[in-house]
Amino acid sequence: MATLEHTIASHASDVNWVAFSSTVLASCSGDKTVRLWEVGTWAELPCSPLLGHSYPVHCCCFSSFGTQLATCSTDGTINLWGSKSGQRLTTLAHPRNNGMRTVSFSPDSNVLVAGSVDGTLVLWDAYTKEMLSVIEAHDTSICACAFTPDGNFLLSGSMEGNMKLWDGRYGNNKCLYYLAEGHDLGVTCCVFSPTFGSANPDNPVPETQPRMQYFMLASCGADMLVKLWDVHVSPGYDMRLRVNLQGHSATVNACAFSPDGKRLASGSVDRAAIVWNPLTGEKLYMLTGHPRCVTTVAFSLDGMYLATGCMDRTVRIWRLVDGPAVIPVQEGASKTESQTEMLVDVQDAATPIKAQQTTEAAQPKRKPLSDWSVEEVCSWLREKGLEHHVETFRENEIDGNELKQLTNETLSKDLGIAALGQRNKILRGIKALQESESSSTSGQAQANLAALASALPPQLMQNLPALVSTFAPSLMANMAQSAGPTVTASKGATPQASSDDKVPDEYLCPISREIMVDPVIASDGYTYERKSIESWLQKGKMTSPMTNALLPNMNLTPNRMLKMLIQRHFGSQ
Repeated sequence: MATLEHTIASHASDVNWVAFSSTVLASCSGDKTVRLWEVGTWAELPCSPLLGHSYPVHCCCFSSFGTQLATCSTDGTINLWGSKSGQRLTTLAHPRNNGMRTVSFSPDSNVLVAGSVDGTLVLWDAYTKEMLSVIEAHDTSICACAFTPDGNFLLSGSMEGNMKLWDGRYGNNKCLYYLAEGHDLGVTCCVFSPTFGSANPDNPVPETQPRMQYFMLASCGADMLVKLWDVHVSPGYDMRLRVNLQGHSATVNACAFSPDGKRLASGSVDRAAIVWNPLTGEKLYMLTGHPRCVTTVAFSLDGMYLATGCMDRTVRIWRLVDGPAVIPVQEGASKTESQTEMLVDVQDAATPIKAQQTTEAAQPKRKPLSDWSVEEVCSWLREKGLEHHVETFRENEIDGNELKQLTNETLSKDLGIAALGQRNKILRGIKALQESESSSTSGQAQANLAALASALPPQLMQNLPALVSTFAPSLMANMAQSAGPTVTASKGATPQASSDDKVPDEYLCPISREIMVDPVIASDGYTYERKSIESWLQKGKMTSPMTNALLPNMNLTPNRMLKMLIQRHFGSQ
């Protein structure tokens, strides 16, 4: 049961993270501040707010005894604060001055780790403040990292959707285990259960595997799922999916275990937080009333309260002991899907999550991919759970023919789909469509040939192989001729206009004055050839080539519409 006890509304921007010690609740925000509140009364401490970051503060966490608070920011620094005095104890800087998205103490508070936007994990000695290691962990921003309860291992998750296991004591660059697709559309948060498996020394060890060590991990992502994993660290390294917890209807931003490990909370862009039983997969209750996205969740150390942070600049405190349930979950409302045999926590003697047997309905026969309209492509995206890309595909008029031509490069540069897992999901779907179509066409052709053969006289059947080899080439040539001429161009080739053709000036790059092949819009609002503007920026020029004003940022956005106009212009020549 849960009731809303208090709402904190002191931040001037989105609340990005909340964290509890035994006596203090900390919240950090896009307003560059960290605020401290007394647990129980929810009064702001005299030393609050904590000022010291020059850009938004993304994450905060307490040391195991609650004496220190670590905060990380886009400004590329971690500040360590005294949790009661509010005094800044020290500042740790990223070696490349890159922004940091997540920060965490090891369970014994000896090591501090931060995940950065450049894909690195940086480890410091929390006492001497010496940098222990810089791990080149991922190719994209690290949004999640967590220590195993014994502190020996560290798991990280990236915007690409993959997760990796590392040495948590010494932080060497050797990846112990790599999971390519933890979450299709990117990992947003991960946390280990404090009591499950080897985290609880009282749990019996299986006699058949006396050296077995494993922990339960919860992760969430942009695929709208909370996932529970068995992470094995001895003998050998492995990650096995226990269950998909389905209940959110948008990106899940955060997840957190209660101190006793018997509850798991998640917060989502769908403006709700859900409390689950992680041992059974049961949805206990849903916390609503947030007018905007829920960005973060955290349990108090006594398990009595749950704090949720929101993009409406507030922190809501929910009491989990007294009062009626906010939204009682009806029987069957919790939807789970198991993919592997699971370990059962003997200590809790909970009912294990059972695998669901699903039967896929027969798929209706589709018309050829080349005949798909833009709306049929959009319907296919929804079937694949990619409805958030529907508007992009519709705006760029991606029909069946365009869909067949999509590549990893065009998805990334032209359509702006940054997450590798997301692009892979689209490309796998296209490949499956083409294979299905090819198989169907081949089967129909074989059936037609069989019907033709059965109708032929025996004498003609003897000469059938010779007839096919004689007439097939000419038939293919006639088919190609009837289809009309095709225009092909080598990849990356610049379109060429005839000598008497006047090229519209908007098709020319302002820097190189050549016809653009890969037009992109810079932050000054002008369109350039990608190679030309990237070369400009790499030379250290941070001003607009057109206005000479300082560029607000280095972002480059594909100008898909102009690219299509250029291709059509020269394709009609």
